[in-house]
Amino acid sequence: MKPHIVALFLMGILICSCTSHKKELLSLPEPAEIHSDSILVPPVILSATRMFIAHDMLVIYEQQKDTLFSFWKLPQCQYLFSAGSKGEGPDELLLLDRVFVETANGFKTFELPSNKIKDLKIDIVGDGRLKLYADKRLAIDQIPLNRFTFLSDSSYCFLSNNEEYEYTLLDKENNIHSFSPYPDLLYGRNEEAKAYLYNKLLVGKPDGEKFASFYAYIKMMKIYDKNGNMLKELLMEQPTDVTNDESRFAYYSTFPYATDQYIYVLANELDGRKYLQIWSWKGVPIAHYILDQSVDTFVVSEKYKKIYAISNDRDNVIYTYELYDIFFSIADY
Repeated sequence: MKPHIVALFLMGILICSCTSHKKELLSLPEPAEIHSDSILVPPVILSATRMFIAHDMLVIYEQQKDTLFSFWKLPQCQYLFSAGSKGEGPDELLLLDRVFVETANGFKTFELPSNKIKDLKIDIVGDGRLKLYADKRLAIDQIPLNRFTFLSDSSYCFLSNNEEYEYTLLDKENNIHSFSPYPDLLYGRNEEAKAYLYNKLLVGKPDGEKFASFYAYIKMMKIYDKNGNMLKELLMEQPTDVTNDESRFAYYSTFPYATDQYIYVLANELDGRKYLQIWSWKGVPIAHYILDQSVDTFVVSEKYKKIYAISNDRDNVIYTYELYDIFFSIADY
């Protein structure tokens, strides 16, 4: 084979290889505006950190308070009780990694300083309380674990401390596997670690079979299976040069919420408004909305077809958004 033909042949292989690994680019649907209703509540909320649902109750985690959780009856958001003391006692809790998964008795979470999974039982008799049902220290030396995610088959995912890889997987046999090399899209100053540069928020599918990540400083999302295999990598249209390292704008700064059908995530935009994106677990953008309130944390009840959200600027209001139109119009993805 002649040299120039060989060169063209090799170049063709290279081009095909690059094309097959190219990130998928997409434009989100044109956003529609949705408007909130307000539920006035007792002034017991102090800087809500995370919201979740457990046993048909809205639960608000308030990291700054000595009593960490408040419980509210759905769908009307009637205040029930507060529980979960901060401290190092038998039923007390230290700093949590903002991940909460409903269990048969209550919910489980991850305590950062101790590397322990805390399984908490909700006792709603009387004024209510949280009782430590079980705890488990993970057999790993990486402290603290960050962006902790529960996966199926007693496996867990969190951000890696390896500068080459984004994530670490810990399986039930205590085997550790780092995976997903960092992308080469953002360029930072010399002192910036890749973990900061590619800061991201993780959310697991409730059945533990998948998880998704949304990046703070670039409009990108990825979906992985429980074994760390990347299923989808989507790069959305950027309003500015994504390689600019002078002043970065955080697109995704609010923890997403996931159900077995959909992923819900709030995005910040340069116009100062909050945008709700709804994705399928296949990486298909389902819906795109502009919220009329600048909320800081939220949760979705597909049972009641509502979004419940809180703005830390108003500690006596829970905002609700109706999802009837969304659910009646979404096709089966």
